[in-house]
Amino acid sequence: MRRTLNLKAALAAVSLCLLAPAGSGQTRGTPERIEPARTAAPQEHPAPSTLPPPESAGALTSTVRRSAEGRELTLPFSQIGQVHHPHEVRRGQFRQRLHFELRTDELVRRATLTLMLAPSPDLLGRNDLLVVKLNSETVGRIAVPPASGLDPSGQFMTQLDLDPKLLTDSNELTVQFAVPPQCDSPQFPRIRVNGHSRVQLAMQPLPLANDLSVLPSPFFDRRDPGRTEVTLVTSDRPDGSTLQAAGQLASWFGALAGHRGARIRSRADLPAGHAIVLATAQDRPAGVSLPPIAGATVVLGSHPSRPGAKVLYLLGRDGAELRRAVEALVRAQLPAQGSSAVIDTLPEVAPRQPHDAPRWTSTQRPVRFDELLRQEQLGFSGTLPDAMRNSMTVSLQMRLPPDLFAWRERIVPIDLRLTHSPRPFSDPRPEQAHIELRLNNETPLLDENLAASQPRRWIEQLWQQIDDQDITREHRHRLRLPVESLGTRSYNDINIRVDHGPFDEHAQCLREAQAENSQGGRPDKAWSLPSTIIEGSSTIDFSDVPHYLPMPDLAAFANAGFPFTRMADLSETAIVLPDLPMREEIDAMLGVASRLGEGSGMAGRLLEVVRVREIDRVAQRELVVIGSAGSQPLFTEWVRAMPFRDLPVAGSGDLPETSDVPFWQSWLQGLWHRPKFPPLPQQTFRSVKAPAVIAGFESPLRAGRSVVALIGATAADLELLTGALADKARLKEIHGHLSSVRDETPEGVHAWRADPTYGSGELPWLTRLRWELADRPVLLWLVLFGAVLALSLITFVLLQRHAIRRRAGSPL
Repeated sequence: MRRTLNLKAALAAVSLCLLAPAGSGQTRGTPERIEPARTAAPQEHPAPSTLPPPESAGALTSTVRRSAEGRELTLPFSQIGQVHHPHEVRRGQFRQRLHFELRTDELVRRATLTLMLAPSPDLLGRNDLLVVKLNSETVGRIAVPPASGLDPSGQFMTQLDLDPKLLTDSNELTVQFAVPPQCDSPQFPRIRVNGHSRVQLAMQPLPLANDLSVLPSPFFDRRDPGRTEVTLVTSDRPDGSTLQAAGQLASWFGALAGHRGARIRSRADLPAGHAIVLATAQDRPAGVSLPPIAGATVVLGSHPSRPGAKVLYLLGRDGAELRRAVEALVRAQLPAQGSSAVIDTLPEVAPRQPHDAPRWTSTQRPVRFDELLRQEQLGFSGTLPDAMRNSMTVSLQMRLPPDLFAWRERIVPIDLRLTHSPRPFSDPRPEQAHIELRLNNETPLLDENLAASQPRRWIEQLWQQIDDQDITREHRHRLRLPVESLGTRSYNDINIRVDHGPFDEHAQCLREAQAENSQGGRPDKAWSLPSTIIEGSSTIDFSDVPHYLPMPDLAAFANAGFPFTRMADLSETAIVLPDLPMREEIDAMLGVASRLGEGSGMAGRLLEVVRVREIDRVAQRELVVIGSAGSQPLFTEWVRAMPFRDLPVAGSGDLPETSDVPFWQSWLQGLWHRPKFPPLPQQTFRSVKAPAVIAGFESPLRAGRSVVALIGATAADLELLTGALADKARLKEIHGHLSSVRDETPEGVHAWRADPTYGSGELPWLTRLRWELADRPVLLWLVLFGAVLALSLITFVLLQRHAIRRRAGSPL
């Protein structure tokens, strides 16, 4: 009984979360001039045929335009609402909610809502009104025009001026019918909201106090959906300590930005906007006035020439103090108030363990479903129609380490628990509840009917008449996910679809109407719908899967920063720059560091950034080597370890060229090792025909360690590589041993792949033996022959001993 009540309470809480409007909260401030809200009247003449078609939701992205007064922000509905579902206001489900957030360091001066609406034909001429609410406050009423007021595509457009005082940091926009739903119409009129409908905002900077407690704002704001852009100010020729501090800071901003992406740039003078200054007593940017340096110093001040802009000073008398100031910032060890702080000491931090990056799904223990998705999204009460069916789709998103050994017999156990409440027994329709699980919408894991047998329904009906309690059924499924179905991708989804049969819009309309009109908002049980709640205690367990990845693999680097993010604090990673790096090479280093921070989800506080002359100090680490033609001598020294032979940055032109392998040699190699891909050394840098390449190979300094080289024909060409790593469309094309980037289009990225030359990770000895023999048929036959020969020898020796004892008359 107690469990049933708990489940009912959980279902009620989920329903309230879905139906309760968001509070308006505190206002963001009052601008000097506020324009009154207005509602556009229905158009008397057809609108020009410039409106996009109703099905074009999702084709528009948010845009930002900057001006002297601030910036203008455009947020299309396709980016702030249910991106994968049509925006539709229906009589059976008569409200549409869209949520968007705004930066805390900006004030809204002007806000305009543009709605592009396509009413259904049976709604025309009914004098229906739509009500638009912003944070529960009515901001306008829209009348549906007659057919003559629609454009050729069946749409009309209207604009509303929104009161800026109603906008807060977190906002909810609601579009709904003005009157409760009427359930007498068999057609159930509806209005489709085009995805090109938008909220246009004119923003002005909001002055922030010079208080360290506001950090990381204004340099990063989690509510800003756009890319994070940060400018670092260093000397024209920064020393090694400054470069290392800059790399650690870039990785922190990359971790903060996450999927938004971060663009970190450096310069030698203060920009017009926000900036972060890195300096020591000996290495300071020329022309920048610094606060007094009394140790590891952190100061937040105003821009000397741009009101409203902020400058964060990270200072030290030497490189160690500068790095301590940066570490205090990224570890949130700054004081809670005040504009400056001197950091004397920092508490010790426990060392990180392999594969424990905060952004990765844990592979050390069973992971609960409520860790992968918010609990309120795991419940389904039948109010989310999908293609006019009473169904729900939930995706559990996982970001897995790329080195999970997805080979053959390994199994990932899934313990799925759910609670199902069927339709009331008074409903004459047959029960058709059904659940389906798929991996990445491809591999089927579960396909089962949740409906009970007829004898059980009779027993449940009898029990309900005795106990007068809702019937709930608990289901538990133990599933087995083959590891090989995961492939080598980092992102994987467990797609759960619950289907309760054909959707009865009339019953749903009556239920919502009764909920609106009844006191307390509880509809009669006769109109209650089936519900399914997936328990958050359901688990998926990757702890039995070994970690091993054939290398090199540039896809693992591009998507998750692997193998560098294997240790989330980058304690085994070093970035190698030329001895006299140019500004473009420093920016490439910052771009790579921010990508590594995004891949792990935390700052790389132990990242090393060194010049070529310091390479021996980091010989035991995984290396990212950055350089351009003529500036990076390691490309010349390591050319025989790289996946091509005529690297132009070597300069001399007398390097060994690749020659065709004779047929007999290729045939013998095929007997020993069955190749999956053509040998990559046949590819040459000249045949790549691109100004920039990313190459992966084994470190010449230590076996088993990886090197990823970012090579540009000129320093400016490195921007193509960092841009490709930050662009989702181009990033998908980076894989294999070698990827070239010709331009800023996905078609400009070309990849080459060869057989692995080394591996990252460890395997059980028997699995490692089977793995090594899988593609080596001759070696496999030799091992089998040796095993048979050894077994024969052992058997022969035992038989000989047996014969000797028998001849000697000794007992057997």
